Amino acid sequence: MWFRFLVGPAVGALNCHVLAELGTERYDFAWIDKGVCLWPETVRKIRRLARKLVYYTPDTSFMANRSRNFRATASLYDLIVTTKSLELASFERLVPRERIAMVTQCFDSRLHYPRCTFAEKRKEAVLIGLCEPDRERCVEHLISHGIAVRVGGVGWVRFVRRHEGNRLVQYEGEKVFGQRYAEVLSNATVGLGLLTKRFPELHTTRTLEIPACGTALATERNSEISRIFSDEEAIFFTDYPDLGHRVAALMNDEVRLQAISEAGTRRVHTGDYSNDQVLRKVLKLVGIPCGAAAAAGSGYVQAGAPALDNTIGLDCDTVAQDG
Repeated sequence: MWFRFLVGPAVGALNCHVLAELGTERYDFAWIDKGVCLWPETVRKIRRLARKLVYYTPDTSFMANRSRNFRATASLYDLIVTTKSLELASFERLVPRERIAMVTQCFDSRLHYPRCTFAEKRKEAVLIGLCEPDRERCVEHLISHGIAVRVGGVGWVRFVRRHEGNRLVQYEGEKVFGQRYAEVLSNATVGLGLLTKRFPELHTTRTLEIPACGTALATERNSEISRIFSDEEAIFFTDYPDLGHRVAALMNDEVRLQAISEAGTRRVHTGDYSNDQVLRKVLKLVGIPCGAAAAAGSGYVQAGAPALDNTIGLDCDTVAQDG
C-alpha cells in the first residue's frame, strides 16, 4: 500500500539499493521506466554517471501516477517519452517541447504472437483488463447478441457472479499475465481493445497486443487508432449496440473475420510497434545510432548493442504498478 503513495520502507529500500549498486561507473545510456518512486538524489546520481538519460512511461503521469519525485527531476532528462498525447501540455510545463517524444504503445514480439490457427480458435470475444462500469455494459451488449465473452482481470468477480450459470460468460481470474495472457488473447476470435473512461486515452497496449496475438481487434474509432489500422485491419464500432451487431455478423462470416485478423496481425508485426522498434526510435532521438540488428527487429538488447558499450535500465513499474 505504501508503495502506491511513493513513500515508506519499500521505496526507501529501492532507492538505497539503486544508489549502492550504481557506484562510480560511467554509462553511455540510462533508461528509467516509469520512475515515479525514484528520489531526486537517486536521479541526480544517475544523471552524473550517464551520458544520455531517458525517462519512459506508458501510463499517465498527471492523472494517475502523479509523482513529486518526477516533477522535481524532469529537467534532468535528455528526453521524456510518453504514449499519452492527452498529457503533452502537462509535460511541456516541465521541460521544453523538443525534449518530449510521443510514441505509440508497443508489444513484445517474443510474447505477443499467434499461438493457434484461425480454425483452432474459440468462437468468443475476450476482454482482459480492469473491470469498469462501461466495460460491463459492453459485455452485457455482446451476450445479449448471443456472443460468448471471456473476461479476466481485477474487479470482475461480482459481474461473473451475477451471470453465474450463463454459458456465454467465462472467467479467467484476476491474474492473467505473461504467457497465459498471450494465449487467452490468441485463442479468441475477437479481442476487445476497450479504452478506459477514467481518462481520455486514445489507444492502449491492448490495441497492439490483441492483433499481435493473431486476433481481430474490436475498437472504437479515433484519431490515433485510425492512423494505425484501416477498416480492413480492425473492427471499428461507434457504440456497443453497433459492436454487438458487427461481431455477431462476423462470427457468421468466418472468411471475413479471418481476413481482418490476419491483416491486423500483419500490420503490427511489420510496422514500428514492437518494443524493439520503439526503443530504436528513442535511441535515434537521443543521437545513438542502431545497427542492422535493430533494423531487423532482432531484439531489445541487440537494438542498442551496436553503438553502446555500457548501459543501465531501471524498470520501476514492475514494483510500483497500479493494477
